Amino acid sequence: MAVAGFGLCQMPQSLVQAYIDRRELAVVLPDQYQVQSPLNAVWPTTRTMLPRVRLVVDELVRRADAGTL
Repeated sequence: MAVAGFGLCQMPQSLVQAYIDRRELAVVLPDQYQVQSPLNAVWPTTRTMLPRVRLVVDELVRRADAGTL
């Protein structure tokens, strides 16, 4: 609705960053919206981690470090 011009929204920046980059959305009150939320990755204990799980965990860590999660 916000992209369509019907008002404001409060969303994780990672979900709307593309719209911000294209200037379809604008950040409002940037000093007020910084909310930290923990993220946990949980997987079953095995001898080896599946490559696809390792890929997802590595990407989550990369994005968290970059502040784009």
